Amino acid sequence: MLDAANDLGALLLESKTTAPDFNTGFVSRVDLINALRAAESRLVTVVAPAGYGKTSFLTEWEHAEERATGWLTLGAEDDDPAAVVRLLAHACAEFASEANSVFTQIATAHDAVLGRMAPALALALSRCERPFVLFIDDVHVLQRLTCLDVLEVALARVPAGSQVVLASRHQPVRLARERVAASSVQVGAEELRIDLAGAAKIAEEAGVHVAPDTLTEWVNRCDGWAAGVHMCALLSRSRPAAAIGDHAVLADYLYQECMRDLPEDTRRFLLHSSILSSHIPALCDAVLERSDSALILRDLEVRQLFVTAVHEQRSYRIHPVFREYLQGELQLEFASIAPDLHRRASQWFVERGQLPAAIDHAIAAGDFGLATALVTAAGLPAYETGQGATLGRWLREIGDSNLLAMPSAVVVITWFAVLAGTDEDAVKWGTLLGTVADDADATDINIASAKAMIRAIMMRDGIERALVDAEFAVAIEPLDSPWRDPALQILGSTLLHAGHEARAVEVLTEASHLADAHGNPASVVICASEFALLAIERADWAGAGKHVEKALETMRTGGIEGYVMSAYAHAAAACVDLNAGRHSSGRLYLARAMSERDRCGSAVPLLGIPTRLLLVRAQLLVGDADAARMLLDEVQDLLPPGLRREALDGRIEAARSMLRRHSRTLELRAGSIALTGAEQRVLPYLQTHLTRVEIAQRLYVSPNTVDTQMSAIFRKFGVSTRSEAVRRAFELELLGSTSSLAAVG
Repeated sequence: MLDAANDLGALLLESKTTAPDFNTGFVSRVDLINALRAAESRLVTVVAPAGYGKTSFLTEWEHAEERATGWLTLGAEDDDPAAVVRLLAHACAEFASEANSVFTQIATAHDAVLGRMAPALALALSRCERPFVLFIDDVHVLQRLTCLDVLEVALARVPAGSQVVLASRHQPVRLARERVAASSVQVGAEELRIDLAGAAKIAEEAGVHVAPDTLTEWVNRCDGWAAGVHMCALLSRSRPAAAIGDHAVLADYLYQECMRDLPEDTRRFLLHSSILSSHIPALCDAVLERSDSALILRDLEVRQLFVTAVHEQRSYRIHPVFREYLQGELQLEFASIAPDLHRRASQWFVERGQLPAAIDHAIAAGDFGLATALVTAAGLPAYETGQGATLGRWLREIGDSNLLAMPSAVVVITWFAVLAGTDEDAVKWGTLLGTVADDADATDINIASAKAMIRAIMMRDGIERALVDAEFAVAIEPLDSPWRDPALQILGSTLLHAGHEARAVEVLTEASHLADAHGNPASVVICASEFALLAIERADWAGAGKHVEKALETMRTGGIEGYVMSAYAHAAAACVDLNAGRHSSGRLYLARAMSERDRCGSAVPLLGIPTRLLLVRAQLLVGDADAARMLLDEVQDLLPPGLRREALDGRIEAARSMLRRHSRTLELRAGSIALTGAEQRVLPYLQTHLTRVEIAQRLYVSPNTVDTQMSAIFRKFGVSTRSEAVRRAFELELLGSTSSLAAVG
């Protein structure tokens, strides 16, 4: 029996990445499987309506396969680009050891999944020495176009001798171009239709003996629909089925008839447990308040009532069409108890630390207070793993009014948005936080202080007002508060860029020590980066190197390489290494910082401005004045309003002076690789089959804008085609890479 000590997360993952137990009673399609295995097709799509036996076909193939295999069953909860690529990596880890590199890729930026994680997995698969077959079932649940884009990129480099088999209720968007597109094949409903021999096999497995003309009637009535023939066989045990035409109506009728023969207790079990996407016996016991779920599930499997065991009966899978029918019946008969069922499921997952599943059930239960509290706890992991789409869905489904009812949640979500989100996220949540009353009740959080810190970071009202806000937050945060070190760091950074350098150093030093004690790596990295900036300005390169080393090590050990301060630390590292003549590592740090700077933008000018000023220095060290000029233009756009910013203006003028003094050769002039933020957003899509019009639709810009950005990328990379641009991007590590900066000398 599963309890809190067991690894529920591993079991849930296992249920998705393990093929259902093979049933030799399935209709065999061995000839079709052998034909597909013998073909050179690297991509096989199996497309047919529900109930035609797609999963059983994939299961039989997987069972017969001699090559290494991976399996993934997608669910509606997986409709998130980061979730898809991570699940794929898990499914492939057995035969592609480098797939583990995907889990080191930070994906907090909006384009990082397509730009870094998916190509890293594609590279890992391309290097796989053993032939493999990867089976992906229920692809139709992916509604987001970005999920299909990620799937295309991740599967674009399947090596010869290996295959990917996709099963879907409808034709997925074209998933590959060039080599894979030229070697793909589709299996449709016609190939999966049950014939008389198949119907006889189904009847035999169901324990019934019928005349050939009856089998012919079943096949004709169901138009070769395997699930329908199976239900006819089950019903024939006790009575003939009435003549019905349409598949949808036939399905409802046949399921209803099959359910009629079940004991009432078992029927209710199926209806009530239909809220669950994975039928784990202990979970069913908790939700249905009983203790015999394992026995019932085993009995249903023996009855062949569309229940299949997964991996030694640790969990069970209900046929999707049957589950859809059950959910409809639940709403008709027991709608009033559905919220309680979801609430119990949520509590069960909470007790076992599975917050994403708990959140989905809490939302389904309409318990938005619980859902908000859980999202507050799960928000950081969601950001860190790049599952912004899932987090966004949770927040939309909960609704702003429900979120605002829990002020502590708004504070935490705002901090996540500032540290790891986009400018749009940060501005939205900063604005919502501003509507919360200063004296609102929030456990262990001072709302007034939190609002002041966010205002200081964003500097919307000028640097002088930011300084007042930062001083206020430090004054009211007690010494033992976990929020004191970020308050001190924000004050120190504001003092530094307001021209009070001596006091800034004192405050930043205190903030760094306190952050070390509190275990807050974000504050440590920012303080170290600020100290590196000061050392670089004094030409104290040895001191700058020590601060950079601390920042980079803290990011690695703290798991925050995708946060807003990453660009700042990498920009400082680029300056240090390039000045020391370590051109290889320096250029890699520079490329990384340039690709990250977009997430350190207008919402956080307190960090965005000094980051770009360091990048100006680094670009001049590699002789790229065009890039330095572009960065100075970006700085101008980030400047806070008002006139009292002498220190910032001084730093900007110093950067402009360096640019004016700088002279470049024609050879260096031709080597600019600095992409604008808009160009960086286009770059990952060059890996896909998407046309310029389709890319424009993804990015909500005009096709002409995409034309302009692509032309700029080609010019800067010195290439003339998309494939050449992608290769150059890989060389520069602007797209996914399995290498590590830490390994660069």
